[in-house]
Amino acid sequence: MAALSLNHYWRIVAAGLSYVLFGLGALLPGLYILILGVLPLDQHTRQLKVRRVIQKLCWVYVHIMQGLGLLQFTVHGKAPQNLRGHMVISNHTMLIDALFALALIDNLCCVVKAGLCHNFFTRGPIRLAGYIPNNDPDLVNRAANKLDAGENILIFPEGTRNQYDLQLDFKRGAANIAVISGAPILPMLMCCSPRALGKDKKWYQLPTVKSQITIEIHPVLNVADCIDTNEPRTRQYRKLTQWLRDYYYQAVSRVTEG
Repeated sequence: MAALSLNHYWRIVAAGLSYVLFGLGALLPGLYILILGVLPLDQHTRQLKVRRVIQKLCWVYVHIMQGLGLLQFTVHGKAPQNLRGHMVISNHTMLIDALFALALIDNLCCVVKAGLCHNFFTRGPIRLAGYIPNNDPDLVNRAANKLDAGENILIFPEGTRNQYDLQLDFKRGAANIAVISGAPILPMLMCCSPRALGKDKKWYQLPTVKSQITIEIHPVLNVADCIDTNEPRTRQYRKLTQWLRDYYYQAVSRVTEG
């Protein structure tokens, strides 16, 4: 077995530092809301302010990881200004995919793993930001209501991190929400080469060279441009799920083979 390079050892140390910083950073929105609690603000205003803090923290955090030499990322494209009532979807390759989305998109409500709602570091920010746990029995309707109210919803159609780039095992949840709400879809693409922070890896199991992360923000899609919205809903769910899967298959293939 070849000896690890000094750079590889440093990136393992940097990964550990990043995890510590993430835990400390997750506490800040909770402290911030204590200050907001004494101000005459309604729940909606407080929620927006908490989301803005989370967005700024994620922006700082991903740049710290880049500054430490843990990874290198590039962003192509930009979300439309004053984005309201959009579904933001992405393929899911890394543990930190959501952090990039949160850093780049305003007023983003996440569909999060239920376990994070009970985690000491993340439960406060999740509750205060109005995020939706993925085990909520009324998830689809809650998400649709939030979209109707002008919030943007982040969801990973795969539901969990894939194990290789073109796996893309899309579930129907994202399509169900899009069909029921009629909300426009903002696709994000995230590719990591070499792959890191995958589902089958520990945080310290890093590739021998620094990962290059490519993030693309694509033009907005309308459901009616993807499928026939006159068909029965169950067929729309199935066809939109397949359409989105094919869309991402082509996009990921272009990036990873290019």
